[in-house]
Amino acid sequence: MPDLIELHQSFATADFAPKKILSNEIVSAKPSLRALGIGFSVSYAKKRIKAGKPKRPPYFACCYNVGDLGNVNVVAFYHPLIADWDVMEKDAEAYQMRIRSAIREEMIHSIQVITVKSRYDRSMDLRSRFKTAESYYEHLLGKIIEELAITREGQDLVCTAAQLYYEDWSITSMQKLRETDKRLHGRDGYLVSELIRQVVQIRFGELTSEEAKGKAWDRKRLFNTSKFGTTENLLRFMAETLRQAVPKLISLSPTLAEALVEIERTIQKIQQIRA
Repeated sequence: MPDLIELHQSFATADFAPKKILSNEIVSAKPSLRALGIGFSVSYAKKRIKAGKPKRPPYFACCYNVGDLGNVNVVAFYHPLIADWDVMEKDAEAYQMRIRSAIREEMIHSIQVITVKSRYDRSMDLRSRFKTAESYYEHLLGKIIEELAITREGQDLVCTAAQLYYEDWSITSMQKLRETDKRLHGRDGYLVSELIRQVVQIRFGELTSEEAKGKAWDRKRLFNTSKFGTTENLLRFMAETLRQAVPKLISLSPTLAEALVEIERTIQKIQQIRA
């Protein structure tokens, strides 16, 4: 990966700037990932096959073994990441925040998987009740959504999180969310892993990955922004709604609260080691 990690030329061209920023953010994140036992790789693929169909690659992806949740690895997709430089109007600071939040997002997802696998592997009871660590993981995500969906307020907050993640304002009901999860990810409850990530970012005082997209939405999406003027302002308003609701979400779902404690404890340990 020499063009990402060993760049020695000066900032002579606009094309070099995003490569340098991406390289620096990857180098900065690698010690934490390594300490957690998380691998890291870069893909130069311009298409990704999912469910037998070619799809545009994401920015990053958290990958792991089907079934046992082992071999956790974060993959950076080079071409979409570099293309965001133009989408974000070649604003170096905004682009850096975008990359940093995206890497942080996948680190949080990886920690989710690692903590669930660790809990499953340690417990004879869980191993007897669930065939694989992955089936236990899916059970936990489903349990969180069930706990949150008991009240109308909880349903509305879950839908807000889903609208932010999927960039789809039409998700206004749990049924619509289930349909979206199944259509895009093949199963119910997928959004919960993103909700956990959003809450962790908020509780650590960070921008959510969605907020870090900034003005990019106005270049690529057509939303009815109404009184907000731009999608950036609308997104910030919705993220702030979620930010203020975090205590309520935690009170509604004991399973979510337990997951947050484990994930945040792991992040804090890594921060202490690096400090």
